[in-house]
Amino acid sequence: MKGVVFNLFEQFISENWSEEIYEQILEECSLETAEPFVGPGTYPDADFLALVVKATETVGVELPVAIRAFGKFCFPKLAEVFPHFVQTHQHPKDFLKTIDSVIHVEVRKLFKDAETPEFRYEDPGPQQLVLIYKSPRKLYEFAEGLLEGVGEYFQSPIQYTRTVRVENEQEVAIFELTFSEAAVCVS
Repeated sequence: MKGVVFNLFEQFISENWSEEIYEQILEECSLETAEPFVGPGTYPDADFLALVVKATETVGVELPVAIRAFGKFCFPKLAEVFPHFVQTHQHPKDFLKTIDSVIHVEVRKLFKDAETPEFRYEDPGPQQLVLIYKSPRKLYEFAEGLLEGVGEYFQSPIQYTRTVRVENEQEVAIFELTFSEAAVCVS
C-alpha cells in the first residue's frame, strides 16, 4: 500500500482524536515497517490493517465504521492534492467513470509499484451507475466512504447499495449508485 494512505490515516486520527492518540497507536502496533511512512513509499498491507485495527480498539469505533469514515475523510484531501482529476467534472457520475481509465493510469505512472483496484462500469440510466470493484484488499467500506466523499464534494449525495459476488473465482463488490438530479462542483 502506498505511503500516502498511511499519511492520510495519520492525519485522520490526529484531526479526529489527537496526535498523541496516533503516536500511541503507532507504538502499540507490531509493524513490519520500522521507518516513517513516506508518501511515495510502498508498505505492507498488513501494516495498514494493524494500524486500523489498533485505532478502532483505541478509540472505540467498529472496524467497518472506521474504514468508511476514513474513506470519506480521504476524498476531499485527495481532491485537494490532485485537483486536475476532479475540477473538469460537474457531476459525480462523470468523475467516477474516470477512476480506472484516467486516475489509476496516472497513479501507476507516478508510482510504478502501485496496486490499484480494478473498476468496471455499467451505465443503466442518466442518474444511475453500477460500479464493479475488484481488489484483493476487499476494502469495500473504504470504497463506500470514498463514494460518500465524492457525493459531498459535488454537492450531490450518492445513494448506493453494495452486494458481493464471485466472478472467475474472485470476489467483487457491486455498487449500484443513484445520483440526485442536481450536482455542482465546489472547486
